[in-house]
Amino acid sequence: MPDFDPLPPPSGPALILVVDDEPKNIQVVGPMLLKQGHEVIAAGSGEEALAKMRTAKPDLLLLDVMMPGMTGFEVCRRLLAQPEWHALPVIFLSAVTDKSFVTEALAVGAVDYVTKPFHGPELMSRVQLHLNLRQMRLRLAAAVEERNHLLEIVAHDLKNPLGGVIFAASMLEEGAGQLSLQQARLVDSISQSAARALEITASLLQTQRLDEAKSSLEMTPLCLRDYSEQAIEALSQHAANKETTVDIECDAETLPVRADRRSLLCTLENLVSNAIKFSPPGSQVVIRLSSEGCDGVFRIEDRGPGVKEDERPRLFRKFSRLSARPTGNELSTGLGLHIVHELVKAMGGDVGYEDGAEGGACFVVTLPLAR
Repeated sequence: MPDFDPLPPPSGPALILVVDDEPKNIQVVGPMLLKQGHEVIAAGSGEEALAKMRTAKPDLLLLDVMMPGMTGFEVCRRLLAQPEWHALPVIFLSAVTDKSFVTEALAVGAVDYVTKPFHGPELMSRVQLHLNLRQMRLRLAAAVEERNHLLEIVAHDLKNPLGGVIFAASMLEEGAGQLSLQQARLVDSISQSAARALEITASLLQTQRLDEAKSSLEMTPLCLRDYSEQAIEALSQHAANKETTVDIECDAETLPVRADRRSLLCTLENLVSNAIKFSPPGSQVVIRLSSEGCDGVFRIEDRGPGVKEDERPRLFRKFSRLSARPTGNELSTGLGLHIVHELVKAMGGDVGYEDGAEGGACFVVTLPLAR
């Protein structure tokens, strides 16, 4: 048999709460944990355990199943339902060997189930394993948070200098008659590159704030037609530059849906921008609004290349790059449709893709009608 390296010991002592209505069981487990360098607190019932959790912050919970009053399952269920304890590792330590108990223990959120009488070294090995896993999860969460924070700072701080570059390039373009052909081309290249970089930073900031937006939705009745018109107005210059028209077809003056203001406008602007990007210059984009059953429906159809069937499963993934490219050399970060998908789902709606009637792409958003 090959030799395996043992698990590394946890960095620093852990605080472990042992819950058992039999004091002798605590007297057996406690010294083992203390010998491993851990701190131990004990509780003789589920109620006492919950009371101690209000002040103590244990790193792991060893929990009996069958106790008078509140069972271990109920203790685990109540604890893990609270956000601050959602990631707490719970190991059940029970004399019950019935497989259905093991299944229920895992179903309520426990990470392990050890039967009594237990083998001391095995129990300590399992405790150490789950403490190590917890520390790894905490380190990964901290690393992700730090990376996201750094990315947001960089993206935010790049906006001002990029804006300055774009402004300087525009001033040079105004005096293009005094520039040589090569200089004019370089100025145009600077302007386009800076604009693309600015769009990338804006998309990254939008993605970073996605979780915050989803957690702070204020759902109110909003007119889908009004917000569609606002999205078109916001992209009017982009459409004009490509000589593309964006028209709305809607039989009703108002179409109230339940949605969040910022999230709805962000969703529609991304879809309108996407349709203009992939439309041939001089073509038409059509938005069709309707009510179907309990939903308000937003359909946006362009005359572009559409999406190949084998690429459709990747449509709403983050940073997804498909074979179809913008027709006016615009930037595509692969974030817009992902943002649309996440926001629409958070508002209780759905988003999908259909083939357009004229051969282009057609994206369909459904949101609950406001009653």
